[in-house]
Amino acid sequence: MPIASLLDVLLPPACAACGLPGAAVCASCLDAVVPLPPPWCGGCGAPVPIAVERCGECRGRVIAGARQALAYAGPVPALVTALKDGRRRGLAPVLADLVAATVDPPPPGTVLVPVPLGARRARERGFNQSLLIARSLADRWGLAVAQPLRRVREGPSQRGAPLRERSRQASGAFAAGGRDAVPERAWLVDDVRTTGATLADCARALRAGGTRDVGAVCVSRAERARGTTDAAAPVRR
Repeated sequence: MPIASLLDVLLPPACAACGLPGAAVCASCLDAVVPLPPPWCGGCGAPVPIAVERCGECRGRVIAGARQALAYAGPVPALVTALKDGRRRGLAPVLADLVAATVDPPPPGTVLVPVPLGARRARERGFNQSLLIARSLADRWGLAVAQPLRRVREGPSQRGAPLRERSRQASGAFAAGGRDAVPERAWLVDDVRTTGATLADCARALRAGGTRDVGAVCVSRAERARGTTDAAAPVRR
């Protein structure tokens, strides 16, 4: 049994957000999760005063539509951190349930494509949290999962990096040619959307490989204060 799986079995169960003994996420913390309220931008999924096809924050038209289920607030940052850094892989189905309860499924035939990790990060973590979430969502939506993307350049952590630097690091970091063939219609899957640079570059790689329609779904959305350098934003690949 892998070490991460063994830890899941041996460690006493407790809420990943507040530490209360019992379920992976206690009822109080689940109640404290805040879904992103409508209306949303049809391009990037940002909450907007009036529903629009594209808002001023959208990064071109490489993604046909994107949705994020939850605000990156309350217990959500702790849950995401526990999944990734705490290696509590049992949280992936819980997060997928929260997404499926908030986001309508994509059209039939859409393939869920997790954002890939670089080789170094994959070795350090032992798994790709986006793949775990994608598989759980696929079970709930009756869809397939494929891994047609690979990370061809792995830069430093983007914690605290300004928007321009995040965009530079993500540009050209992904390419088609992963384990699976590039699907005709795909939805990218990731845990947290911060600037959208990672999703945009993944979408460009899919389109270059032959994907016709690219959407995206993320568990949560971290809002950036205007005019800041994103110093408080979560760690991104």
